[in-house]
Amino acid sequence: MKIIELIKQDLHGSLQKFELINAKNGVYVYKCLYNGISAVVKYFEKVNDRREILNYRILAEHNIPTLKTLELGKTAFVMENILVSEDWRLGVAEDLDDIVVAKSLACWYFSLHENGADVSGLNDLYFEYDLLTKENFEIIAKKFSEANELFEFLLINFDKLQDIIYKPAFTLTYNDFFWTNLVVRKDKSAAMMFDYNLLGKGYRYSDLRNVCWSMSETAKSAFMNEYNRLYFDKYGQTRTSAEKIERQIDEVAGDLFQLVLAFTEKENNPNWAVDEKEKVRNGKLLTKVKQLFT
Repeated sequence: MKIIELIKQDLHGSLQKFELINAKNGVYVYKCLYNGISAVVKYFEKVNDRREILNYRILAEHNIPTLKTLELGKTAFVMENILVSEDWRLGVAEDLDDIVVAKSLACWYFSLHENGADVSGLNDLYFEYDLLTKENFEIIAKKFSEANELFEFLLINFDKLQDIIYKPAFTLTYNDFFWTNLVVRKDKSAAMMFDYNLLGKGYRYSDLRNVCWSMSETAKSAFMNEYNRLYFDKYGQTRTSAEKIERQIDEVAGDLFQLVLAFTEKENNPNWAVDEKEKVRNGKLLTKVKQLFT
């Protein structure tokens, strides 16, 4: 059955004039008219990808700003078309160097993290480090002989690793920051992310690290200063202690996560994993793992 027919079966509104924008890995994005209004519809072939629909519901229920959704179905949803918005525009690469945009985006991330901590089903959501399993470690050890010592140690101490990873407080995390997923008010008074397929639970530090990694130094400083100001204004203290713990875990688990992706989810060994592989070869990652366990 054609995708458009499946979309029309799932959604109740009047859908016309479909124009394919993108189709990749079972996710289809169309521009269309929804009840006569210019809109964008997104359809998911894979059940796991449909979690984005649930994520829109979660964000709305917890008063976290999102793009306006016109209808949420079971396999598809309709959202406003930013290209015709009077108030919003899509992000551009230059936003990563814009101090005003950075401050506005910090407000959105603060709202995401503050309100996201109260999500009742938080523990059931996607978590990047759920991929750090014994099975995946064994796969890497077989494919990457230089990692034998590291993963032998991890497999022996696997339960302790799990205890460490799951000990910090979780909240909603975006996990997929880049300017192509950014929308900004035309006066720059607000900014937010869209495309919530990888939204899930995690550490605040990991989410903030993702943002800062892409930004210029000036924008990064503005982003973090604004986020920390909002936190201090609310709680009268900083996150220094909690952030230190999250950072120590993230610096180890993040590298392990990249190795898992490189050796279990990709057909070929990707070039972007070169740094993580080198940390294995020179023993730095094993040293960091052992330090985390002390």
